[in-house]
Amino acid sequence: MTIKNLLAPNKNAIWIALLWTFLILYLSLKTTVNAPKFNFPNADKVVHFTFYFGFVILWYRYLVFKNSVLLNNKIVLVLISIGLGIAIEFAQKSITTTRQADFWDVVANSTGTLVGIFVATKFFKENKNIGSIR
Repeated sequence: MTIKNLLAPNKNAIWIALLWTFLILYLSLKTTVNAPKFNFPNADKVVHFTFYFGFVILWYRYLVFKNSVLLNNKIVLVLISIGLGIAIEFAQKSITTTRQADFWDVVANSTGTLVGIFVATKFFKENKNIGSIR
């Protein structure tokens, strides 16, 4: 099995995208008391970037599989991703006791989103036949 086959849009794309979304929600809102610590500066920003990069890639992959009209308007996917990141930061401030909102987390989320949409668009454009693998 190749990376190309793993990334191919298929009937499981929705479940993978939903699982990733719920993983973001869970890890963003759970208590941080026993959270692992990373030994480099701004490690949490790398995690935020990765979460939202993956979010956009996986949802874009699903939209390719569904031949969705939303695919033609990538800005909507970008706005949903950035909106989710902002909403989670507000939720961290409002409903958790061990987390706080952080402007730089929003920047990392948004950067992951923008890089993700660029990579997804380029990858699926260069691999036009990938959408036919189901």
